[in-house]
Amino acid sequence: MMSKSANKGRLTDRKRAAIMEAAVSELKQNGFDNTSMDRIAEVASVSKRTVYNHFPSKEDLFAAIVDELMSRCQLIEVSDYTPGEPIATQLSDIGQTAVDLMASPEFQDLARVTLSRFLQSPDLAREMMIDSTQFEAGLIVWLETAHQEGNLQIPDAQLAAKQFLGLIQSFAFWPPLIGKEAPLTEVQKKQLVESTVSMFLAQYSC
Repeated sequence: MMSKSANKGRLTDRKRAAIMEAAVSELKQNGFDNTSMDRIAEVASVSKRTVYNHFPSKEDLFAAIVDELMSRCQLIEVSDYTPGEPIATQLSDIGQTAVDLMASPEFQDLARVTLSRFLQSPDLAREMMIDSTQFEAGLIVWLETAHQEGNLQIPDAQLAAKQFLGLIQSFAFWPPLIGKEAPLTEVQKKQLVESTVSMFLAQYSC
């Protein structure tokens, strides 16, 4: 039988999740300045006091949303370079991981909310996004290892990593984010990864 404290903890977690979900919805529709804590409480079906118990201010709530976005970024990792496994296969796995994250509706919603706020406050963006390059850092290490193993010719791994991810972002992330195009289908995702890897290897293969 579940203890009262455990049951209470789950209820608290559900309320916090409901508040953040409501906040993302309202911020996406109305922007930061036009979203009130009262409205968030109403949409989340909790009291205003409950909202403030979790988040003392709208700025704190926004920071929690950014933390959630960053944590999702950190969940995706670049696997270690595997000697003997085809380079194209390994790069395709990395590309597919990046595409799946960037194109996911949840990630798009979080990005849309945070980017609109960051455009208004560049200083806030720099402060909050300081740890956002972990995936890119992992890719840089992978590329450096592939270069050292003699399977790729990459004089600047940081530049190459930005090029690889930039190709993916240009199709999987930005067009859906700004509403220019519909989200990619699974077939389109696969095609994007294949073409990105092909272009990348055409430039950097030994």
